Order: sequence, then structure tokens, then C-alpha cells
Amino acid sequence: MSEEAKRSLARGIDWLLAQQAADGGWHSRTYGQLKDGAAITTLVLDALGHAGPVHQQKNQAAIKKAFAFLGGGLAKRGTIASPDGSLDFPTYAAALYLTAGRRLGMSIDGDSRRRLLAYLLGAQVIEARGFEADSPSYGGWDFLGKGDAQAITTGTNISVTRYVLEALVQEPGVAGEASGIPKAMELGRAYVSRCQREGGGFVFTCEPMSLNNKAAFSDKELTDPRPYGTATCDGILALTACGAQADDDRLQQAIAWLVKRPALELVPGFEGLPPEAGWQRGLRYYYYAGLAQVLPLFPASEIAPRREALQTHIVGMQAKEGSWINESDRMRENDPLIATALAVTVLAATAQSSRL
Repeated sequence: MSEEAKRSLARGIDWLLAQQAADGGWHSRTYGQLKDGAAITTLVLDALGHAGPVHQQKNQAAIKKAFAFLGGGLAKRGTIASPDGSLDFPTYAAALYLTAGRRLGMSIDGDSRRRLLAYLLGAQVIEARGFEADSPSYGGWDFLGKGDAQAITTGTNISVTRYVLEALVQEPGVAGEASGIPKAMELGRAYVSRCQREGGGFVFTCEPMSLNNKAAFSDKELTDPRPYGTATCDGILALTACGAQADDDRLQQAIAWLVKRPALELVPGFEGLPPEAGWQRGLRYYYYAGLAQVLPLFPASEIAPRREALQTHIVGMQAKEGSWINESDRMRENDPLIATALAVTVLAATAQSSRL
């Protein structure tokens, strides 16, 4: 990692820490739905979890304060919520809380861990949620849990499914409410596989006619969604969470799809769509963060040049005060808390991989 990239990472982390509120959380000033802080706080903790031990040790007090902030909502709702109990993308938040806790070396008490795992297992779109095995949503995860969306789905997708699978795979020895983890992982992998297209790329959801498929469809019947870069990174990370090895055919096809598309200015997969839709720019930071984490799986000759190109690109987009922001509001990356957390993840993840 270049000295310039190291300085950029440090400045980004310092900017994030300076935005932490007195209550320990991070609160959006751009979006009212995110002002209570649960989702943004777990996203920032996830970014800090990718940073190395030096950064983590330096910011231990802030990290502990953030976990304490989230503890109040967890006690009230049995999942990650804001202190007043308001839910804020709770499946995402619960999964990120568990994953960040492991990366940051935070001790999560047994009762809290069991409650979170029970929430995530109950949130899976299967029979217990009111869905049969022939549903295209079967085995995936959406934005809410069982008690909030029984027999309906807010839209299963590869993104939240990936985060939940990454959280569950870390808990193989947990008993009690979490004893269904192996089965949940098996059904989750089947859902992930249905999101992969013939050419290797992944789509956001395999639900037909879903408007959530941001790259639109290849057919008039709206049954064949088009793959794109962010979803493909999520698909790769979901497969690896489910135990896919380097020689796994599905994994290799997805990596090959990304290798063929090296450009960074726009997210690949939106070619031919009207630019006013905005997704090719609106998803950029999320794409960069996913790409940074899958780069170690690329062919050896591709890893170093792609990593350096990605680092240079991110460093060049940083504002003077240390933050990042996307000019597009399509994926809320125009909130600097979101864009900066994702940019820090990029630099931290590529720094870690360069040491391997």
C-alpha cells in the first residue's frame, strides 16, 4: 500500500470518528430514515473492522461507545435498533453488528448473540416466514424479520443475503436458537445460486418482475434480470461464506465476469441503459467496497494492478477534510457517512490483502 493511500485511510477514519455523536452513534444528516443511527453505526463499525489493529486500538474508546449505543436497542427489540427501539434495516444491522464485533475483537455476551442469531434465522424467507419451497424468494433474506413481515417480503436480495451468510458462518458452535445455522446456510446458498446468470454475473434478486433489479431485464417478460458489478461482488462473497473453494465453478465464473470489466468510473453491467437511471454512478462506492474484498480471489497476475488502480481511484476522490461523497443520490451515497464508510472499507481491505 502506498504512503499516499495509508494517509488517505487514516484521514478517512479520523473524519468518521469526528462525526460520532455524544451518544456513541453515527446519525445521518442527509436522510431522515437514517437519523436514528442504528444502520449507519453498524456500517461505520464494519468499516473500522476492516482496518488493521493499529487503527482499531487507537479508536477503542469510540468503538466501545458505539457498541454501547447499539446495546440499548438490542435489549428492547431483540435485534439491532436505535436506543428508542426504532428499527433501521434490522437484518443488515444485525448481521453487520455480529461481523464487525468479531473483526474488532468485541466480546458480545451470550444472550445478545443468541437473540441476534435467532432474529436472523427467523428472518430467512422459508416456511416459518410463510413461504413454500417453490417461491423464487425461498432461502433468501430481505430487510425485515419474521415479526415485522410475516408471509410477505420486502424483496429478498443478494446483498442482505450475503451479509447474513457472512454473519452466520462465524457461529458454527452456537447451540440453542441458532442450531438451525447449517440448514439456513444450505438454503441460503441455493438462493444465491439462483441469482447467478449463465455468463457468471449475479443479479440483485431472482424474483421475477422485481423493480429492485437495477440493471433491468434481458427479456420483455421481465423474468431474466441482468447482472451487474455490485451484485456480482456480493454473490462471490456469499459463495465464499457458504464454503466455496477457489476452484468452485460458480465462483470462477463470477470472478471471470469481473475480470473482463476493469473500468472503475462506472459500475459494470449497466451498459446500454439510459444514463439518467443513474445506477451506474449511484452504486459506485458499494461496488468499490465489494471489489476490494473479492480481489484476493482474482488470478494472481490481476491482483496487484487492480488493487493499485482501485486505491489510486479512491484516493483521488477524497475531499480535503477526509470524507468521500457520491454526487448521485440513487443509493444514498450522497450521504458522506455512507460513502466514507465504504471508501474506508476499500482502502482497509486492500491494505490487508496486500500483506497476504
